[in-house]
Amino acid sequence: MSKIPIKNDGYCINRFLDRIKSKLGNTEAEQLKQAAVEIVQNCVDIYSTTFGCGDVGDQGTGIVSNHYKGQIPNGTTGLIYGKVQSGKTNTTIATLALAEANKFRCFIVLTSDNTWLGKQTADRFANQIKGGPVVFNWEQWRNDPLEFANQLHDYINDTGVVLVSTKNVRHLDNLLKVLKSAKARSVPTLIFDDEADNASLNTNQAKQAKKEKNTVPDSKIFEIIAQIRQRVANHIYLQITATPQSLLLQNLDHPCKPAFCVLSKPGNNYIGGDIFFEANSKHCCTIQAEELDKLKKQGGKINPGDNWDMPPGLRLALCCFFVGSIYKMKSATDIDAKYSFLAHIDHKRITHSTLEKVIRSFVVELDKALRSKSSVTKREDALKWLSEAHAKLSKTASNLPPLNDLVVELQYQLRNTIAILNDFLYLDQS
Repeated sequence: MSKIPIKNDGYCINRFLDRIKSKLGNTEAEQLKQAAVEIVQNCVDIYSTTFGCGDVGDQGTGIVSNHYKGQIPNGTTGLIYGKVQSGKTNTTIATLALAEANKFRCFIVLTSDNTWLGKQTADRFANQIKGGPVVFNWEQWRNDPLEFANQLHDYINDTGVVLVSTKNVRHLDNLLKVLKSAKARSVPTLIFDDEADNASLNTNQAKQAKKEKNTVPDSKIFEIIAQIRQRVANHIYLQITATPQSLLLQNLDHPCKPAFCVLSKPGNNYIGGDIFFEANSKHCCTIQAEELDKLKKQGGKINPGDNWDMPPGLRLALCCFFVGSIYKMKSATDIDAKYSFLAHIDHKRITHSTLEKVIRSFVVELDKALRSKSSVTKREDALKWLSEAHAKLSKTASNLPPLNDLVVELQYQLRNTIAILNDFLYLDQS
């Protein structure tokens, strides 16, 4: 497959990379640009081979010249693979910004079916894409998709649009209406599917293999995404995930089988599983399996006094988070930075609901104890737990201030910690 000339820069991509340089440094910005160039080159080449030359690339028109008809063509799917929390969203934004310079005009971003995470993703795109396509999200078209579509005519053939939606059946149905009414098929399209191995695949495939396919329908999200791909027929579909096994193992003729894969490289400050799970690692708190069982057994119980059983391993991990966050707050140059603790112990929402109650109760009691609003014994226990965490962190942070200095600040900050329940538990200290 011959390479079609592409643009390697533009106002939108340059603005985004300048932002990355100021936050993460030149090395990370250059790595992002290299990944974006590789992905966009693949997208332009495959698009041109499948649908014809002239629509996208350095000399592209941004208008579909040869409307594709029929089923989703093979080979129009790509994969962006990256380690957990390694900056895949930044790679996606950089790719989108560079694709805009190469005349892709409609960008669809699919996120997990989680309203809070979806809004976070939509905000990141809106805040970081400047001087390029205009960003919208499902909240803006949910009430009247057809009226909303009328607004897009001013943008879609000009600088382009970014449409962010959760993988929710109703939201995707509305997105399909928007795309049809806005005549999105008239412009080259890129679809970004975040966590593409979650919900996007045909989850009924095993049932269909056991029975006649006609008796078992495709799973709904898979079906609607296929309809979206057919609606914006001249498109490239980019899957994004840290766990690509199920995508790579699809049949060669399957629409979700990647035709190419690009690695999203983590920055120099990335800390991943190779550090956390090495032998005798200083960077992890080991929690015994019995603690998970203890948490799960509390699920669904009525607890009038909110006397939840906090396992010692989880308690140590939380105290490390609190002490570490206060240390970062006191030393960081970004005064608006947020510090997060993620807890994911089971696939059941009721388990995380229990975990939320356990952690919330612990935070409230720890806060009271530090401010001497409870018994002397509870304050002594609180200081003992924080001391254990301080000793743990001291193994990897040689310049950690004395615990007493951190506790003074923690007495004022801890009450601002908020536990947010999603498909996992997210703890925010800001």
